[in-house]
Amino acid sequence: IICITLVLAIFMFIAAPILTGWASGYLDIRSMYDVQIYQTYNNVYETENLPQDNYAIVTDFLTEHRLETAYDCTFNLYLPNQSDFHRRIKYDFPIVAISLSDYNAIRQMLGYEQISLAENEFTTQWQTIATEEEMNTFLQEHTTVVTDAGTLSIAQQPYYADAIGETLYNSYTNVIYVFPDHVCEQLLPVMHNRYITTTEKITYENARELEKLFTAQYPEQTENGAEYGLRLRTLQINSTKTSSFILQAAMIYGAVVLMVICLTVLSLQQLLDAGQYSYRFSVLRKLGVEENRINKLILKQLGVWFGLPIIAAIVVASVVIGYFIQTISAEITAYIGFSTLLLQIGTTAAILLILLICYFLSTWILFKRAVHL
Repeated sequence: IICITLVLAIFMFIAAPILTGWASGYLDIRSMYDVQIYQTYNNVYETENLPQDNYAIVTDFLTEHRLETAYDCTFNLYLPNQSDFHRRIKYDFPIVAISLSDYNAIRQMLGYEQISLAENEFTTQWQTIATEEEMNTFLQEHTTVVTDAGTLSIAQQPYYADAIGETLYNSYTNVIYVFPDHVCEQLLPVMHNRYITTTEKITYENARELEKLFTAQYPEQTENGAEYGLRLRTLQINSTKTSSFILQAAMIYGAVVLMVICLTVLSLQQLLDAGQYSYRFSVLRKLGVEENRINKLILKQLGVWFGLPIIAAIVVASVVIGYFIQTISAEITAYIGFSTLLLQIGTTAAILLILLICYFLSTWILFKRAVHL
């Protein structure tokens, strides 16, 4: 029971910074714009029902509250082939495309360099979570793309991985195509998004009011199947930081409580048995065994009975944590970074080691005093 409890405590200690770091890094990707409006067509089954709204309610709200915009980009996302409109298989949704001018407008909003394409070239933009292996495999298999406007060849710079948010991509995809403007003019637009950055931070009260107004006019799902979403940086930062704090505090508090309980039980178990060993060590003294030798025997005994369950728990916890990290390695690479994670794990391990040493030394000192009575 002690081993299992220690495994849970160690896992909670290590998992807390991973989960909060994941949430913090993910927040940076989700909230790259002060106002982020996006739309999906997953439940729209007729092309004439695809919305093409400029979301004027947001413009009116910003004007009414005297919130000036530094950048405001409204753009479409297109299907390279209209025949893919009804392709709705999970994890096999078609990859959408964005026009070069809209892509450069978004890059300008985020402070990235502008890019250029030849007349019949295309490039790709990847989500932060995409792995190098995934990108290489895809690019090797897609050196050309057949569209309703003709066949395009991949550009000399085949991909970009700068973070530009996650609502730019189609469902279950980590990549979008970047096509020349004249190509996109001949394609079917299926999603209509709008990204806005303001010169001043939107207050929490204004953000809540804008969210209510938007959801009242643009519900999550309309009668014709169109789905709308609104992300406001102010609300996202507030909710994510609050949730991360609660999660981290709860996990660390629970881990500390479990760890202290286990170490206290192990310590008390040895101290309660000290009375039984007092007579045995007194016999050793009468037989001429030196005090240094007796102290070493006490140290070895505590090392076995105190250390055995802890070592077993560390071994099991290492396997569990290793599997956990391997499972979410892509998220760690994208949102935290393994160097930062290793530093956090090292700091946590050092704190746990200090706690363990303090318990062991105090138990050893009290055990010696009890035996020497």
